[in-house]
Amino acid sequence: MNQRGFNDFIENIGLVNYPFNLYTAENEQEYADRLFVRADSYDSIKNSFEGRRSIIVRGNRGIGKTALLFDLQRSENIKEIFFCMIDDYSMLNMEPKADEYYNLITRNIAAHLFERLIGNTKKLKKLNKNERIFLSMILSQYTTSTTKTILAQKIEAIQLSKTRRRIKKNINLIRFVFNYGLTTGLNIINDVLRNYYALLPPIKGDEIRNLLPTINLDTDTEFEQINASYNLITQLCNIVKKLGYDRVTVIMDKFDEDGRMKNNAEIISEFLLPLLTDNKMLENQNIQLVISVWEIPFKRILTEVRTQKHFCPLLSWSVMTLENALNQRLSVFSNGKITNYRHIFDSNVEEESIAEIFELSNGNPRDLWHVLNCIFLKQYEIDSNSNVITVNSIKTGIVDFVKGFNFYEYYPRNPNAKSNSMDIYSYIKHLLKLDIVEFTKNQLNTQANTGSSTNNYVFGMESIGLIVNTGEKNNGGVLYRINDPKVIYAIKNNIEISKS
Repeated sequence: MNQRGFNDFIENIGLVNYPFNLYTAENEQEYADRLFVRADSYDSIKNSFEGRRSIIVRGNRGIGKTALLFDLQRSENIKEIFFCMIDDYSMLNMEPKADEYYNLITRNIAAHLFERLIGNTKKLKKLNKNERIFLSMILSQYTTSTTKTILAQKIEAIQLSKTRRRIKKNINLIRFVFNYGLTTGLNIINDVLRNYYALLPPIKGDEIRNLLPTINLDTDTEFEQINASYNLITQLCNIVKKLGYDRVTVIMDKFDEDGRMKNNAEIISEFLLPLLTDNKMLENQNIQLVISVWEIPFKRILTEVRTQKHFCPLLSWSVMTLENALNQRLSVFSNGKITNYRHIFDSNVEEESIAEIFELSNGNPRDLWHVLNCIFLKQYEIDSNSNVITVNSIKTGIVDFVKGFNFYEYYPRNPNAKSNSMDIYSYIKHLLKLDIVEFTKNQLNTQANTGSSTNNYVFGMESIGLIVNTGEKNNGGVLYRINDPKVIYAIKNNIEISKS
């Protein structure tokens, strides 16, 4: 039987486009509003957002933090909210101070504000002279401009009304014509008078009198340098509200994607610390901060962040909500033809096999798309003419998923540490020597031969969430449980996991 093309294969299953090869919300913007499904903690987050509270959204990678932020920006009263999205932190030092964050926030609010004011300067009528001068200072000090001329023009547009700008533009011509006319008229009158009164002194004909004085329509362009501060942000937010917005919401995302971080949880947590412990800013009624953070670095500074004072929801997905997300995805990519994911599986596929797919997703939508992608590719390899997913493709696809998973994607690393001490693959290598998924330090030492480094290994694995303390004891030792279903699957099925 001839091998079908992949597009023909997915069309035979009932799909118009392939739903499992894009793994980030940014790459699915054209489908974003149709694909979005509420996570378990969505309602509490949405209520706090609408209540104008600052929010620190926590979660592992791929859990849907960015998709959630996009959804918040699709709020029903979007025109009333001044949104400002920040996802570039390159201007900050690796150990930033609070005022560096103030500077970053001020610059981004200013950039978004002036972008919105372009072609809509009527809003400026709501500001008094001092507020316009303040905005001019912000423009001068906290936005970039290619030339001083452009900067001066922008400041002029803020400080002067349209009528006054028009007058200023033409004032020199107006003054010249007016003074020329008056001077000419006076010269004629002077000539007539001198015919009668010869003793009058002559007026030089080539001299144009300055009869219409200069009108001062200049703008203030010299500003005292003002450093970014809490009060400066408050003042800027008040002006934004006076321009017609109900509130100012600053969204901050993708801290861990800064290349300088090198996926190092310790570095990321130190980078976040000044922002997440700035209680005054987080409680500022003039600005709403919605901050998205990777859970592993956040846990390192958990004791320093006032989680009881600030709203810090942990984004999570139950199997039911993951099923809803999968059904929604299949419906969108099949133009409504597939509304129940079970219809893509062969009738011989048992509930146990389907449950295993969701178990391996680890409560993470991105992992679910990953494992289904492996299964679809395996089905295409086995039988490109099939119109369903079979038992065999599920089993072999899962193995490909576990073996080929990039654990560096979800777990932090310390680039300066020894490869046998702080490397996720080194941890997994030791765990794979176990024949159980719950163990004590003594059992890890005995079966994996970790020796004197056992305590360090356990501490390191627990700190990144690879294992968890069950709170129980076994033969006097604390009982730990492997937390990653992929590693558990590898242990149970004798699968090797390695970097390459």
